Amino acid sequence: MKVPVVAGDPVALLRLPPTRFRNPRDVVVLIGGVALLAALLISVAVARGPLLGPDARPPSLLRNGQPGGALVGLVQVAVCAGAAAVLIWAGLHRRLRLLAGLAAAGAVAAAGAAGILALAGDGASRALAANLARPSWLAGAAFPDPALAAAAVAVCTAMVPWLGPGWRRAAWLIVLAAGAARLLTGTALPMELAIAATAGVLAGLGVRAAAGVPDQRPGPAEIAAELRSAGLPVSSVAPADVQAKGSRPFTAVTDHSRKLFIKAYGADQRDADLLYRAYRAVRLKHVGDARPAASLQQAVEHQALLAVMARQAGAEVPPVHRVIRAAGGMMLLVMDRVDGSSLDLLPEGQIGDDLLERLWMAVRTLHGARLAHRSLRAANVMVDRRGRPWLVDFGFGELAAHRRQMDLDVAELLASLATLIGPDRAVASAVGVIGPENVAAAVPLLQPMALSAATRRAIAGQKGLLARTRSAAAAASGRPEEELASIQRVRPRTLIGIAAASAAFYLLLPKLAQAAGSWQAVLSADWVWLLVVIAASALTYVASALALAGAVPIRVRFWPMLTTQFASSFINRISPANVGGMALNARFLQKSGVDPATGVAAVGVNAFAGAVVHLALMAIFFTLAGRRLAGAFHLPSASKLLLILAAIAAVVGLVMATRPGRRFAARTIWPGIRSSLSNLGQVARRPAKISLLLGGSALVTLAYIGGLVASLEAFGVHPGIIEIGAVYLAAAALAAASPTPGGVGSIELLLTAGLTGIGIRSGVAVPAVIAYRISTYWLPVLPGWAALQLLQRRHLI
Repeated sequence: MKVPVVAGDPVALLRLPPTRFRNPRDVVVLIGGVALLAALLISVAVARGPLLGPDARPPSLLRNGQPGGALVGLVQVAVCAGAAAVLIWAGLHRRLRLLAGLAAAGAVAAAGAAGILALAGDGASRALAANLARPSWLAGAAFPDPALAAAAVAVCTAMVPWLGPGWRRAAWLIVLAAGAARLLTGTALPMELAIAATAGVLAGLGVRAAAGVPDQRPGPAEIAAELRSAGLPVSSVAPADVQAKGSRPFTAVTDHSRKLFIKAYGADQRDADLLYRAYRAVRLKHVGDARPAASLQQAVEHQALLAVMARQAGAEVPPVHRVIRAAGGMMLLVMDRVDGSSLDLLPEGQIGDDLLERLWMAVRTLHGARLAHRSLRAANVMVDRRGRPWLVDFGFGELAAHRRQMDLDVAELLASLATLIGPDRAVASAVGVIGPENVAAAVPLLQPMALSAATRRAIAGQKGLLARTRSAAAAASGRPEEELASIQRVRPRTLIGIAAASAAFYLLLPKLAQAAGSWQAVLSADWVWLLVVIAASALTYVASALALAGAVPIRVRFWPMLTTQFASSFINRISPANVGGMALNARFLQKSGVDPATGVAAVGVNAFAGAVVHLALMAIFFTLAGRRLAGAFHLPSASKLLLILAAIAAVVGLVMATRPGRRFAARTIWPGIRSSLSNLGQVARRPAKISLLLGGSALVTLAYIGGLVASLEAFGVHPGIIEIGAVYLAAAALAAASPTPGGVGSIELLLTAGLTGIGIRSGVAVPAVIAYRISTYWLPVLPGWAALQLLQRRHLI
């Protein structure tokens, strides 16, 4: 059966024939492969010489003699025979499209592996070149090279879903044996093969994700057999012509002419659910998502329980008959079939007021039982022949739901109905049943990121619809339109910026700096000093808690405050300029009994004190270092500094001369300054508080300086603390202007430039900075995440 493709329809172009499907597990493995390739590239960047450089030595056990030459020849014959077998198989089975996909995967893998090795290499390995100069059966011993090896892995990865179990094992055995033979004969470096294999797997999985794999999942006949074995006498089973997110839908008719609806769940649906929840956990916050179930069976049982409880509460939900565990770990959820159509497919003229009233009454009943649907869009509302709405698909639902989850239900249904009947009618139908207060609570959530992907697509086709729905809901509830809720944890461009900045330092800088001695420095490092670096990093959180305690007029418990500093560090990894961490601290203070305005002012005072202390320490360290920093930093002359200050003053004066500039200063800048000064005055009247504030701020900076000194000590450098402190203070000040969280990329480059400027070799400065940043920036990520979860569980934020 051919699938029609509509010109210009991107969704239609992505459709697959019914005999294929996209396995979510391929996407999961693809993400893992990207992470593995990144780890390999970082390893090469740090230790290029022994891995891919001229000094790299292949582990050749059969270096000379006939056994080694015969093994090389056998590999060459196997590669040629495998390529011929693929061509013959594709020709006999008329798999020309598959053959084109295999060729594309092989070409991409070969080009990718060749490009990576060309950029990462520091020159050919002399030992490897000697082994490759030997003759062989079909060609020189260099055949097949890593690029061809990557192509072979890509072809194998893309092709194995089309093969039987025996041929599948044979294909992988040939590929693994060929790789082992190349290592045994010393004709390939381990890192070359690792990069080639990873590139091949990524290219092969890319083809599988794009073109799909054979659909060998159980069909109607197998489903019917499972139903009969579970005691349901069915006469027929057929695929259902409906959308069912996260499952494969079927319809069945029993011997007594009862119509059933079956949702089949397999390992692929489980993988898709976990991938979707992981994406939401990274991208969104405060959307009420619960942790995924421990197993597929528990997830299906949870959905069945929700449907049963919703029906028991009085909501119109199809009765659930049973949950069946089928062969191969597949789960079947069997329920009554609603004879009708989904709400999103009904024309507007058939959506009457009685239908809308029944629908919102079902929502009110559901929420009255503290149940949340969590995907309450029109497609999940079935309308039977008598015009009654039925709620279906509780796969993302939640028992013991809290207020935010129920508000999201209302926002989702409002937005989905607005695409069908318009904003005014959708809002009026909701207000008449669930009341204006419940509609008002959903207004801040009427934004694209809070809605399902299907609803977002429907709204995107009607410009301004969501804004009109939000305005109508605010007006009907009798309240002013509130600011949208903050639910986006991290933006894609932020992640791209972090990745690009990290790559710029961790991958490109060692290459540009030609840090030939980096590996020798790593081998001779005294790693005990890294414990000192980690201890210094931990001390910064204690100092930060002390500084915040000094900025708050009242007493706040220390240990929760310390936990908040760890959590703030995690938030700051995905928000630039420490904005996220400051907001988290303000929220913690508010939950701890501090007045909201005072809490915000305290956080501002803490940040202001930190900046003042940083500048004061910079003046002290630069004064003590004197001319010893001449090679690290070149300050402009006094005349240029005066010119810069004059230009800044002129810009500020021009802005303040305009009415918008004065209004911005009066409404935004001056109230914050006045509140901070008032709070600072209260703190200044208490010597203990001002000592904690300034002492904690100074200890944060000094601990970071001590960590950098310890990292350099680990690599055999005994620097002067004054010079290192000055380098760190200047680098941190300049990196504060970086748009990336934590100054990723910028501060590494600045620290390396400053250290080399005071006479430290780049071969030592690069690994020392990398070790320092890993210990102080990346290692605290996991403890910070755990601290955030702890604060949320204890309702401290």
